[in-house]
Amino acid sequence: MKISLQRPYITRKIEASALKTVLASTYQTAYRLYLITNGIKEVQSFYENENKDYNVIASIKTSAAAAGEARAQIWNVKHLQPLLSKKPLYILRCRVTHKESNKIVYRSEIITIKEETIFNQIQDSIKDLDNILKK
Repeated sequence: MKISLQRPYITRKIEASALKTVLASTYQTAYRLYLITNGIKEVQSFYENENKDYNVIASIKTSAAAAGEARAQIWNVKHLQPLLSKKPLYILRCRVTHKESNKIVYRSEIITIKEETIFNQIQDSIKDLDNILKK
């Protein structure tokens, strides 16, 4: 499965026509529109497995911070200002749960700004998941 991590920064502002819609929406909706405008995928799965005994969740979440023109635009709209407190982060979460007992068999979570750390952890998690799910 191919993962493409975009830089966790929102730099392009929303166009004026779309901004009118954002003004009537919550800041969470505006955040997602900024992500789309900047080509950032908020959540990406990095491992899929159809296992009859285990439920697997393996994903990377990108939390983007506002910068440049987008930051200035957010600053000027009062109800969007909570977006200014967002920090740039990648959050890798991986969990394997036994379907019958609902017990967590494996859990891994790492929060970082470094892409290299995420890619290394993906490789480690995939190895661990392959070993667990072979049983």
